Amino acid sequence: MNVLEKEILFIVSRLRCLTETQFNKLYNYKRDSKKKTLRKTLRRMCNDYILVKFPCNINYRGYKENSYLYYINGSCEYYEGEDLVKALIGSDIAVKLKLAKFEIVRFYRNIKIGDNNYHLYIEYIDNFYRRKQVLFDILLNDEIDLSKYNTLKFDLSKTTIPFFMVPNIIVVTSSSNEYNFSEDKPKNVFFVDTSLHSLFKYL
Repeated sequence: MNVLEKEILFIVSRLRCLTETQFNKLYNYKRDSKKKTLRKTLRRMCNDYILVKFPCNINYRGYKENSYLYYINGSCEYYEGEDLVKALIGSDIAVKLKLAKFEIVRFYRNIKIGDNNYHLYIEYIDNFYRRKQVLFDILLNDEIDLSKYNTLKFDLSKTTIPFFMVPNIIVVTSSSNEYNFSEDKPKNVFFVDTSLHSLFKYL
């Protein structure tokens, strides 16, 4: 297994699923020859039964993706429907952090804190060498219950994740503008749309 294959295997094992578009963003190859090398490597890993790929044709509330989707072969968790959209947005977040030269220390999906579930937990080191923690709720068109976030600081002791701060909570939703200026919103809760344009404002 060459260096590129090892990198791809590590990334997919950590993020669980990525699309070819996300791989292209991650490696940001400018030359066509490099892009072809990446595509050939992904194809070879599928032929060797290391990865499996599926067509991905998503157009859901402003989130679009029409390249191939890659998993590790034999993975116990495959996503579909709205869960797939949420998983791919989670992968988009990780790709954006990597491209910004943030070091991702921990990346967990579908975690429980107290009685509440969150889609992502990320511990990272930013460009100023500050170690931080952040939670993501990817709700898309789900109704948002702001009271869920009021007890977070009390719930942090009810999880095995070693929290060293009360993290910001970033909610990804198609109705972000509606909630960002709500007076009922806790101070550590922020809302971004599915394009993630204002993501770094809250990290």
